[in-house]
Amino acid sequence: MRTASRFMPKYKAERASKFTSFAFLTAVLALFIYQPIYFLALAGLGLLAIICGHIEQPKIDRHFQQLCEKRKDLSIGEFAREFERKTVDTWIIRAVYEQLQAALPTKQQVPIQASDKLFNTLKLDEDDLDLDLIEQIAQRTGRSLAGCGNNPYYGKVTTVRNLVLFFNRQPRTGAT
Repeated sequence: MRTASRFMPKYKAERASKFTSFAFLTAVLALFIYQPIYFLALAGLGLLAIICGHIEQPKIDRHFQQLCEKRKDLSIGEFAREFERKTVDTWIIRAVYEQLQAALPTKQQVPIQASDKLFNTLKLDEDDLDLDLIEQIAQRTGRSLAGCGNNPYYGKVTTVRNLVLFFNRQPRTGAT
């Protein structure tokens, strides 16, 4: 019998190697020494992104506060009931719910619904989904990302429901 999803292991982030960190710092230092104008331009863009983020954050917090008020009685249990329990792996349901919570651009715990749109309702960035969230969910659920182009949900993951169903169609790696 399979272990209950509440005992599923948490996501373990891989640390950057010392070589990668050293190479990055060397590249930044070289840019500063040899092309200071590009370094200043890059630093300016970074600062601009931080300032824009601070300006936009109150709007995002209000959006999520309104969602929390509308959904105050919802939990992961109600989220799980939105899926056919005999056909959808409970580990996938829990991993998607928990990793989405961690990826939200707010500190609030927002009740998630299967119908939520990843980019409009939950304000996720497409790059975060492609580069981080997919890997995290795959690791936690023991699902492979190999051959995902053959998945009928490939390219159609715009809602939480489709994200769950995408992973449900991916093969197990055997390491859960």
